[in-house]
Amino acid sequence: MRLRHVGSARLSGAEPLDELHLSVRRAVVDDAPGLFQLISDIDRHDFGDVDMTVEEVRDDLAGFDLDNDSWLVFQPEADGEPLVAFAAIEPRADEEFRGQVSVHPDWRGRGIGSALAKELERAVRDRLPDPAEPTPILGFVKGDSAPERQWVESLGYSWSRRFWRMRIDLESPPPLPEWPEGITVRDFVPGQDDRAMYDAQEAAFADHWGHIPRPYDDFVKRLERSDFDPSLWHIAMDGDLVVATASNSTLADNVGWVSGLGTIPDYRRRGIARAILLHSFGVFWRRGMPSVALGVDADSLTGATGLYESVGMRVVQQYDQFRKLIAYSSTE
Repeated sequence: MRLRHVGSARLSGAEPLDELHLSVRRAVVDDAPGLFQLISDIDRHDFGDVDMTVEEVRDDLAGFDLDNDSWLVFQPEADGEPLVAFAAIEPRADEEFRGQVSVHPDWRGRGIGSALAKELERAVRDRLPDPAEPTPILGFVKGDSAPERQWVESLGYSWSRRFWRMRIDLESPPPLPEWPEGITVRDFVPGQDDRAMYDAQEAAFADHWGHIPRPYDDFVKRLERSDFDPSLWHIAMDGDLVVATASNSTLADNVGWVSGLGTIPDYRRRGIARAILLHSFGVFWRRGMPSVALGVDADSLTGATGLYESVGMRVVQQYDQFRKLIAYSSTE
């Protein structure tokens, strides 16, 4: 039996999926519980733990154009129609696309991931104007997985960059931060600090590798996510000027997550980033979260990896980014 198509979803490269008794359709936000189970099974298999919640999966789904940019492969004849795979693309400011292909460990090696990856490419190609400069599609694979690297390279993708997840497990209260003279820290106030924090983060990350400016509306949407907690968002101030930020949250396994940690260029090399990082550690510690993690470019141009290592963080996972240029084709 060939892969069944439901609604507008198609897999143009579905021939390898004959006889698997699977169907494909678009995702909807209410698929969050099933997708959470799929991602949990993948993460336990690949990394040994799970750090997302159903609510976070729901938030992530809400950020996609699910009617056009998502594909769910499922078992229509099994109890509850369990999910086998998920794929989606996300455009970034008309400059590149982020692609995601996730296949349940029990279903790998059967052509499902390759068919989904080809469909993502077709969807990107369909959006390119004529004539268009080739547009990159980016994706991540587990950094120390030779099979995943071989698979993605077989599809024509080239290695682009390595990223680390770093972590610290505190056994005692972290050191108190030492703030430069004139610099103070306080929590973010929604409705008051939105634009100032957005501007500071864009300035702080403008010279980071691969940075694409994000619309202000995207920043505002983050304030609507289920994991948004303003008491975990911190801003360092020089008078009325926001000079550094941290937009933190918590992971499902009671681990603190540091995000959006950056200092605007004119205030770098003064110890402000270290101070706001230690401040974040202290907030998590007082909440009963001695473990804190973050993600970082392994070749950070701003020396972020050295900072994180200097406060005791270590690399616990690595991810490799691969990219492929997609060109317009009038024949497809």
